[in-house]
Order: sequence, then C-alpha cells, then structure tokens
Amino acid sequence: MSKTFAKRIGFLQKRNDLTLEQFAAHWRGVHAVLCQRIPGLKRYAINIIDREANPDVHYDGFSELWFDSREAHDAAFSSPEGVELLADIPNFVGKLSGVMVTEERFIWPAGE
Repeated sequence: MSKTFAKRIGFLQKRNDLTLEQFAAHWRGVHAVLCQRIPGLKRYAINIIDREANPDVHYDGFSELWFDSREAHDAAFSSPEGVELLADIPNFVGKLSGVMVTEERFIWPAGE
C-alpha cells in the first residue's frame, strides 16, 4: 500500500502588470526558494502553464506542496518561514485559489 499525503494545490493567476516571464522568474527565483525553507514540507513542485497552447485555462500555473498531514501543513504555514512565504504572494500573484487534497498514489517510481 502506498503512503498518502496531505497535499495543497494552489492555482495561480499572475498579476496583470507582469508578463508571464516576469511571473515565472519571481516564482522560480524568489518564491520557490522561500518555499524550500518551510518546515515539514516533503515535496514541492511548480507547474507553469503554456498559455498559447492552453488559451482557455484561467490560470498561469499551479503549485503542489506535500505534507505528512493536515496538521503538518497548518504548522508549516504558521511558522515564521510560512508567514514570510505567504507575504510574498502579492509580489507576483493576482489571484490564488488553493485546495487541500489527499494524494493517493497508484503508479509511482519504486522506492518513493
């Protein structure tokens, strides 16, 4: 049986005054660096959407953050590092919609 994780998925729209390149640069170069310092975070991935190939998608990207539990998630975002991370969001995001899900792995590389 595979391990389940509490997972936060954030759907992001860039700020209107930023190009997609500026949005992605901030996300990769600033926000992702801050996110890597979050206590209890098991995995982190960002996904930038190709808007030319997907013009009807209403978001510019989505993030995936894995935690062992909902309690670990809540503690992470209450930490000083979590507060700093949340404070950075308005620097590149115009709209953020987040959901908590329970990831259930069915096909996954062995050993992970």
